[in-house]
Amino acid sequence: MSENPNNMKYVRIQGRETAYRTGMPVGIFAAVHRLQQAGLLTDEEKVIYHEIDQVWFDENLPNPPFYDDDKPGKPITWFKTATTGFMVGKLQPLMDMLEKYSKPYDIVYTNFPGRIVYEDEWQVAVYGDNAPGRISPLSEAHLPMCAEVIRQSFATAAQDFSLTKENCPGHTSFITDERLASKIKDGYYPFGYFADGKLVGFASLTDVGSGTYEMNDLAVLPEFRHFGYGQALLNFCKEKVAELGGNKITIGIIEENAVLKEWYAANGFVHTGTQTFEQLPFTVGYMKCGTP
Repeated sequence: MSENPNNMKYVRIQGRETAYRTGMPVGIFAAVHRLQQAGLLTDEEKVIYHEIDQVWFDENLPNPPFYDDDKPGKPITWFKTATTGFMVGKLQPLMDMLEKYSKPYDIVYTNFPGRIVYEDEWQVAVYGDNAPGRISPLSEAHLPMCAEVIRQSFATAAQDFSLTKENCPGHTSFITDERLASKIKDGYYPFGYFADGKLVGFASLTDVGSGTYEMNDLAVLPEFRHFGYGQALLNFCKEKVAELGGNKITIGIIEENAVLKEWYAANGFVHTGTQTFEQLPFTVGYMKCGTP
């Protein structure tokens, strides 16, 4: 059973097939229901599934109003770990069925499941993150995909400034899945830009205190640039900082990257200084911007 990393607020157990009505991975009940429809469950397993899904949960959890809506585009639900952490254990028999019939699934924890459109004591319902042209919070499960987007996006800067793993192993273009995962903690906010269901951009915010948020890894895949996605991510981060009660965003860039520096300046950032580091073959430039 997966343990809750860093005391994340929400948890969802989901299969790896896509649900028609949400465009997202199916929830565990739908995943097991598909096994039943395929005629794979034994009579005993059907009883267990019925007792958990249609008896215990119906008796103990409110039924969100959209559950009976068969239209596509409906929200998905996440359990609140503060009140329903035990439900992961309660659902273990269903996970056992998925494993028995070789149906992979994931236990996903996050602090940012998406835009909340319904909430009760036990659960939240959110719109998912694969709608075309949508910026959405990301979970730990997204990190390998995010790391790849970051690596590909910053590879152009590495080429422009002759950065390699030998002369600059810490550059963002060489970020590892593990290094990105190490950033997951309270006050860390990762976001992705999805175009036609594909993750094509990334940005993160980190609360550094006193109303200040550091923005890192703003990236858009090279083939998806010049469509306004980077601008949309930057504007989103500004709005998110204001929503979180912050008043300032700080960034660090390659000081010698005049094009990037001018882009940030055109978007309200002012230069605040530079710093050199022995391990870096470039100067780090610092900029800041007040939020609306």
